[in-house]
Parts: sequence; C-alpha cells; structure tokens
Amino acid sequence: MNDSSPFSPPAPAPEWDSPPVPDPREEATRLAHESSLRRLTRLLVAGCALFTLTIWLFVRLENPSRLFPFVQGPAHVVRQHLEALNRGEFREAYLLFSQHYRDEVSFELYHELIVTHSAMFRTRIISVSNQETSADRVVLGTRLLSSNGERYLARFTLVRTGDRWWIDDLRWGADSGRRNVIAV
Repeated sequence: MNDSSPFSPPAPAPEWDSPPVPDPREEATRLAHESSLRRLTRLLVAGCALFTLTIWLFVRLENPSRLFPFVQGPAHVVRQHLEALNRGEFREAYLLFSQHYRDEVSFELYHELIVTHSAMFRTRIISVSNQETSADRVVLGTRLLSSNGERYLARFTLVRTGDRWWIDDLRWGADSGRRNVIAV
C-alpha cells in the first residue's frame, strides 16, 4: 500500500534546504573584498583626475599653440624666430622682439650682428627648457646646433603683452662651458 496520498501533508523539508548560515571567515573575506574594490575605484578616479590636470597644465604652460593655433606660446615664438633666421627673413625675426627691445636695438644694428655671425644663427633646435616663469615673463634656455657644427645655448626672455608673447632679451653663447656670450 501506498501511504502517501495526494491529500497527505507534505513531508518536512530536510535540513539542507534551509538557508545556510554564512561562515564568519567567508563573510569577512567578502566584506574585505568589497572594501578593497571601493578603495581601488576611488584611487583610479583620483589618478585619472590628477593625470588629466597634469596634462592640462603641461599643455597650457609649455605649448598652447598645439591646441589653439591662434595663440602663440613662448616656445612657439622662439621657434618662429629661429626659423625666420634660418630662412634669412631678418625683418620677420626682428618683429618678434618686444617694443622695448626694438626701441633699444635698431633693425640695422640687429641685422649687422646677424650678418656678421651668420653661420652661428643658422641653427637646428636640440631642446627648449623652461628656466624661469612668472605670469607675464618666461625665460627659455634653448640648446642649438649651428650649421657649422658648433653647439650654442640661447637664453630667450619673453614677456606677455595682452595675449601675445614677445622676445624681450636674447643671450647667445657657446654651449661648451665657456663664458663667451653674445647679447643680441
């Protein structure tokens, strides 16, 4: 005979069907894992924010002209000046100097100096480094290789007038530790 009929009460559930009691060690491990993931997420967000800020500052200070071609940064003005000298466009190079400089040094005097030392001023830029910076004044050290194989160090002082940078002073000398410096 079959004791179980369709109307008999259900048999009691075995113990293994009840929800398991969590092991305290497993629970602690799970909580530690969740906490680690939260900390890692915060660290990742903070790292991305700092990276973005660093890149923004670097681009803004060093060469804003790459992002905004209509804005000439100090390094861009230095490159323009050297490129104009390489092409023999002395007037164009001279016009990159500040009004203060042009009041002190006439174009004729500037031209005479450039022509007298022409091999020295046909150069290729090796590096540009920022030596001093303030809101409206920047000093850039520029290492150059001339067409005659000599290495030079040019120290450009640039000033900002409005939203434009101008070369206000230029010191040019051999990059071999010697003290020979030519003021242009």
